[in-house]
Amino acid sequence: MAVAVLWSVGQVPPAMAQAAALENSQVVITYVPPTNPDYQGVADRLKARHVLEDLRRFLAPLRLPRQLEIKTAQCDTTNAWYEPRGGVVICYEFIDWMERLAPVDNLPSGMTRQDAIVGPFVQVVFHELGHAVFDILQVPIIGREEDAADEFAGFIMLQFGKDVARRTLPGAAYFWQAGSTDWSKIDFADVHGNPVQRSFNYLCMAYGAFPDEFQDVVDNGLLPKSRAVLCPHEYQVLKSAFVQTIYPFIDQNLLKIVQSMRWLDTSDGSAR
Repeated sequence: MAVAVLWSVGQVPPAMAQAAALENSQVVITYVPPTNPDYQGVADRLKARHVLEDLRRFLAPLRLPRQLEIKTAQCDTTNAWYEPRGGVVICYEFIDWMERLAPVDNLPSGMTRQDAIVGPFVQVVFHELGHAVFDILQVPIIGREEDAADEFAGFIMLQFGKDVARRTLPGAAYFWQAGSTDWSKIDFADVHGNPVQRSFNYLCMAYGAFPDEFQDVVDNGLLPKSRAVLCPHEYQVLKSAFVQTIYPFIDQNLLKIVQSMRWLDTSDGSAR
């Protein structure tokens, strides 16, 4: 089981002193102990890796007018959600599902089992945080909120360089492809997009932001060329919306510190 690599952090030396001061008192974190022993290992690994503590530090630049609770919990359903005027809940069942869908061995594309877990975990966390930010900051949304939350998550994953983008977005795309099932007609009425389309959307965001880095997803047929030619424009539209609606609530000095840190470091090579 590889949840041990979900949020391991290593600081770039020049930023270490500043990084120690990262804090967001408006973000409250809770690890709710599971009652089902099947999920105790997941809960223990998350807590041992200080996943939520690191997430709170990561969110230090975000200025929220009220507190937001983020918790991991047993939910008796495979899900994650944001409760309006409440908090973000990430279910142990969802993380367990990510582990079960991840490949045992590296894929021909080079994707590792670790990244196949890291990517969807980060995507789901920031998707739900997107809902929270839209609610708390009263961000106007045109279109479906679930689509907007997906784009919020993708944009965040792209703001910390090509390495983080490579480790997260393809993994998120893999997860939605691997977890896809045949949809019935009524399933298309769901507020969420089809998992396969969500997968293509994340690859498009990655290619739109870093076309050179992600040219291989086009060359290998993972992202159709007919969609790829539109992706740089799609990314610029997303960036413009984010700058106008979210950036005013971000402390730019703290953002530079966060961006100078090395997130998702797996130099210890652990995977269990």
